[in-house]
Amino acid sequence: MSLLDHPDRLREHVAAFRAARPREDVRARFGASVMALLERRPDAVAVTADLMHATGLARLLPRFADRLINVGIAEQNMTGVAAGLAACGRLPVVCGYAAFTTLRAVEQAKVDCAYNDLKVILAGLGSGLTYGVGGPTHQTYEDVAIMRAIPNMVVVAPADPVELGHALDAAADLPGAAPVYLRLGRGPEHVVTPPGAPFEIGRAIRLAEGRDVCLVAHGAMVMEALLAADLLRAEGIAAEVLNLHTVKPIDRDAILTAAGHVRAMVVVEEHSVIGGLGSAVLEVLERGHAFPVVRIGIEDRYPPTGPTPELREALGLCGPHVARVARDLLR
Repeated sequence: MSLLDHPDRLREHVAAFRAARPREDVRARFGASVMALLERRPDAVAVTADLMHATGLARLLPRFADRLINVGIAEQNMTGVAAGLAACGRLPVVCGYAAFTTLRAVEQAKVDCAYNDLKVILAGLGSGLTYGVGGPTHQTYEDVAIMRAIPNMVVVAPADPVELGHALDAAADLPGAAPVYLRLGRGPEHVVTPPGAPFEIGRAIRLAEGRDVCLVAHGAMVMEALLAADLLRAEGIAAEVLNLHTVKPIDRDAILTAAGHVRAMVVVEEHSVIGGLGSAVLEVLERGHAFPVVRIGIEDRYPPTGPTPELREALGLCGPHVARVARDLLR
């Protein structure tokens, strides 16, 4: 019997795969990364909406109290203040929950930042289902669709806390004046970034080679894509894994290169299937492709409320489900 069809063996295999990969807290890494950025860049300043402790920014207080601005629970004001700081030559890093950074303050992101060509780093924590217990007010599954539709906006979803640090530095050093939306998680996530792995905004990272199916993912779903590739290997299926951390500007070359040698493609994202990573990939392939493409994400409905791991499994945002979908595509 196939491993995918043997519940007990599958459960043990998945547990061992996860246990072999360390976990790190997203919020702790974010706070440490912002601290390092402020040490490196005298022009950098952090702006938050009453989330100093929830985002790890409280560690800035002893050394950088004069470069940490807490505007209170006022995300629109937070983004507007950040735009003003950018207009004065500073490098503001905005930090709020993704639901409010991208929805409540979307006008300020669009007009104050993007329209005026101002470099503001908009960090949205608790994206996707990582604030699952917060329910529909705090779950965020439409942010990529919204932010990538804004002209002049860069959209990046790091795969893990390590890549978060790389992405923040890359956003700060990105030439030009485009604002950058960093889509971040909330709690502990598995680390999948190889030591010394290069990071460049707009350049995908190939984490596994394969010529049967390409698994495309970003954020925490990269871990699930790697797990799916491991499970498919036991089925005799070679899966390529593409960490497409930058949704905009998207790495067209990486997608088209994969399309040239695989028999199917599966895009998995902790986001609505409408307008997110899967839609962006299909836009690259819009001139036609000779293989099936399936998008795995959150369907057009409100997810339930609950812990993140249980929600991911219930909605099919997990390695075993991705592997089954890919296997069935190739049959």
